Amino acid sequence: QRRQHSMYMLLLSLTSAAALRPGPLRPQAVCRRRAALMSDDARGTPLGDLADKLSIGERIGQGTKNSWVNPAYWNRQFVTASHIANNVPNGSTVLELGKDAKNLYYVPSPEAMTLVVPPSNLIVEQGPIREAAAKLRVPFSLFTETPLDAVPLTAASFDAALLFDMLDGAPEQAAYGAVSLLANALKPGGVLLFAEREGANLPAICADFNLQVASEAEGGFDVGIATRRPPPSRQTRKQKAAAAARGRRRPVAVDPAKGGFGAAGGRGKAAPSREEKEAERARRKEEKVESKVRAEEARRAEEQARAEKQARAAAEA
Repeated sequence: QRRQHSMYMLLLSLTSAAALRPGPLRPQAVCRRRAALMSDDARGTPLGDLADKLSIGERIGQGTKNSWVNPAYWNRQFVTASHIANNVPNGSTVLELGKDAKNLYYVPSPEAMTLVVPPSNLIVEQGPIREAAAKLRVPFSLFTETPLDAVPLTAASFDAALLFDMLDGAPEQAAYGAVSLLANALKPGGVLLFAEREGANLPAICADFNLQVASEAEGGFDVGIATRRPPPSRQTRKQKAAAAARGRRRPVAVDPAKGGFGAAGGRGKAAPSREEKEAERARRKEEKVESKVRAEEARRAEEQARAEKQARAAAEA
């Protein structure tokens, strides 16, 4: 990271301040030259004659817009580091769905950390990740190439979870599977910190899992905190039924053929339709009614047996 920062500062000194001006994550202002460069005809093709129309700073910016040299990369890293350092309590057990151990360095005084690297087409080298995590001198667990619905995490065992720039371009099923993994692993009152591109629609997905979401848009990203609601001390019958229905949420099935993070055993299935969900709710409602009837019958039988026992004791006396 020091070498990367030194290279970035060198390029910054060689170019104009206007060409590589650090700032918030905002789209670059479109001028005539950049409009021509970013047009459909020019996108993805060699610059050719367009190169003569760009300044030196713009040429460097075009060539490095997708690399760590781009100031937007450093802006995202600053936002990520500040977000984690300010919102993860000291002594927390932390879970991250990520690509490497970099973000774990921003966690203040963690008690233990777990990193889940979802399956992908890229080869994940565990050695460098474990070596970097060993410098933190805290218990560290790593899961790689394991489908998200097969990661052996204990429910309600983490104080904080991290999700930063992992869902860009992922199918909706994969996004739901990722949030399901993190939300189920959080303790009541635990926080999920995220910074994802607006196209992932992460705040709405978190709300579907009954997480309390506070977020804001920043340069094409949704940055925010999703908190797992603590269970209320007293509930009405309707609230208990709603909470039970949320607790029985079916795990998201991911179709490997459509991309995403895979499914256990490589087998996927389509998400249930609305009719199937309604039938499942009706079946569970009937089961709940039958369970109450059986419980009531058992209670009456127990009371009758107690009364008979007391009657025999009184007769013997």
